[in-house]
Amino acid sequence: MNTKKRFLAALILPGVSLGLLNACSPQSQTEPVQEASSPTTTISLEALSNRAHLLSGGDVLLGVNSNAEGEAISLQLPAGARHSELVAVDHEAGSVSYQTLVTGLPVGESTISATAGPTQTSLQLSNYPISGPIISGQQQEPYFCADQLAPNRDGSERQFAIGNGEYLSAEDIADDCSVNTRIDYVYMSTDSDIGFRKLEELDSRPQDLAFTEISAGNQQPYIVRLETGTINRAIYQIAMLHDPASSAPSATTPSSAWNGRLIYTYGGGCEAGYFQGTSTGGVLRDHMLSSGYAVTSSTLNVNAQGGCNDVISAETTMMVKEHFIEQYGLPEYTIGRGGSGGAMQQLLIGGAYPGLLDGLLISNTFADAVTYFTDSQECASLLRDYVHNPENGMSEEVGNTIGGWSMWSLCESSLGDRPKRIGPDDCPAAVPPAAGYDPETNPQGARCSIYDGMRNIFGEKLYADISTEREFARAPHDNIGVQYGLAALNAGMISTEQFLDLNEEIGGWDIDVNSRPQRTEADEDALRIAYQTGRVTNGAAGLAQVPIIDDRSYLDDIGNFHASVYSFVTRARLERDNGHAGNYILRRHNRELSLEEDNLALMDQWLANIKAGGRDGQMLDRIVAAKPADLQDDCFAANGERIVEQPTFNMQALYDNTAGACNALYPPHAGMRLIAGGPLTNDILKCQLKAITPDDYTVEFSGEEMARLQAIFPQGVCDWSKPGVGQQINETWLSFGPSPVNRYGSN
Repeated sequence: MNTKKRFLAALILPGVSLGLLNACSPQSQTEPVQEASSPTTTISLEALSNRAHLLSGGDVLLGVNSNAEGEAISLQLPAGARHSELVAVDHEAGSVSYQTLVTGLPVGESTISATAGPTQTSLQLSNYPISGPIISGQQQEPYFCADQLAPNRDGSERQFAIGNGEYLSAEDIADDCSVNTRIDYVYMSTDSDIGFRKLEELDSRPQDLAFTEISAGNQQPYIVRLETGTINRAIYQIAMLHDPASSAPSATTPSSAWNGRLIYTYGGGCEAGYFQGTSTGGVLRDHMLSSGYAVTSSTLNVNAQGGCNDVISAETTMMVKEHFIEQYGLPEYTIGRGGSGGAMQQLLIGGAYPGLLDGLLISNTFADAVTYFTDSQECASLLRDYVHNPENGMSEEVGNTIGGWSMWSLCESSLGDRPKRIGPDDCPAAVPPAAGYDPETNPQGARCSIYDGMRNIFGEKLYADISTEREFARAPHDNIGVQYGLAALNAGMISTEQFLDLNEEIGGWDIDVNSRPQRTEADEDALRIAYQTGRVTNGAAGLAQVPIIDDRSYLDDIGNFHASVYSFVTRARLERDNGHAGNYILRRHNRELSLEEDNLALMDQWLANIKAGGRDGQMLDRIVAAKPADLQDDCFAANGERIVEQPTFNMQALYDNTAGACNALYPPHAGMRLIAGGPLTNDILKCQLKAITPDDYTVEFSGEEMARLQAIFPQGVCDWSKPGVGQQINETWLSFGPSPVNRYGSN
């Protein structure tokens, strides 16, 4: 974008280009453009930096398109608003596209009008405070600013590191958690052991200043402009190459060192939030910045800090990206990058808020948080406790057979020792302990389950067995009818007695995730909400509109909870809903190999191909057709040999999934729900039930055993051939308030 020839138009007032919106962005396809025409002139207005009804901070990058060459175009702005000089960015088919930055918009609704000769048009805008919220609902309380956090385990203060050797101090952070926007510069040293250093004097050039080639023959001093501020109560950062000796970049005159692409990074984990955080997904990334990419992120885009709430993460992404566009220019496309909880966020945002991210670079993948925590909690709260009880006489080896994992330690240590993320007492370590919920000592404290963190989405209700005075967030977990160990029984790996006793005794948990003898039954509204709002991903909706590269470092061999099966789960959802997974590439390798730079280059080429291919046809078909020839599903042997092979997961070989060269190197394993007969999509929260049928078993139950089985499952057992209760394709771009547009539950 920044290489396009630009010129100033000798017109009265400013405007923006419609042609700069990238062809692969769903936002550019769905954002309404208000247009009017006359026999001689046409003119249209468009909000380019965000959807017109979701603006924040009082600014908008405005696009104006008109065929009124030689005629004056005038804008009528709300009182107090101003605009930058009109810049023409494109000529096409007798019309000209312009851009202008409008600032000083009032909070609330307003109108911008434009006139070209006898023709008039207008654009309705809604502007929200830069502190939010816009679509995520009432902001979480209590909320601890970065200077109010509990100390680290070693007693040291938690601080936000700028990246230049300095930290935000308590004096920098206001009572509302905001900080004054600051611009710092760092540079890359020629000493590789040093990396980035603070640029002390903006008009000087250190002797160890490195240079970087962002394109053939285009050498730039490796100096990075680093912006830090607060948006939506999050601390954000933006990093990009820029020489401070040149003019400051702007929306209509971007930095000449920028390659026109934006990378948005996401951090891992999954905790309930209640605090601002002290780290982002990382912006000072050498391989990105040295190639000319701009990189941005915020503290609420780290899943362990943002409440494991992808709606807040999406809202923050939207607001930070809008700010980036209004300060630095419109990107050709935006690429997401992050692993584990960072992959969760990208897939959930891509599925529910399409257009914010044009391509997803995911790693250590989980399809979403809700279904992952079904697996996690059934290990930690149910099977692990059962195996630990000596009265049950079950060995760890048999327990692992029921779980289908690579080794028992995955449940025992990697999952079992982790906090109960769906439990109300799982408050992040950064939250002052006195603030947390305790049913006896602090019943009004902050409940730190991820569902209480998302109570704006799931809603609340009374759970009288815990409290008759305070409502808690609904939860969608359920294990009614689940036959744990079914595949192990049918494979002859456990006895009928072990199978029956396990399912008789395994029990469930209550809303506070206390173990109980009866099974867990989901709230029906929570089930519908989880699917309808996109808290459980599917292959349709937004994920059918975005290319995805999954970088799977194999950790099954060390019993890590980032099990490789979750890549196959994600892929299976795409295959089920679209008939194929052509927009999803899976690359497998050992943990010593890094494909990060290669994946970024391939995603960049993929997006460039999509944009060059035009807008004809369905988006999914265009994505598949645009895939670079050398980007294919593959795996890498320890010696570096590349094996191109379509990934397969054999549901009939859950204990020996080694067919094919890649599976022989990196065999995927199962999990409790798959061993219980569930589908590879692993997205049935509550199953539909059917009567017990002897044909479902390879063993023959005695009359007494069958009676016992009927008593364990009086309502019937899971019919995994049917969709889950309430399962459906999600709606997109839902608001949970205050924006009234597409407000969930309003109809």
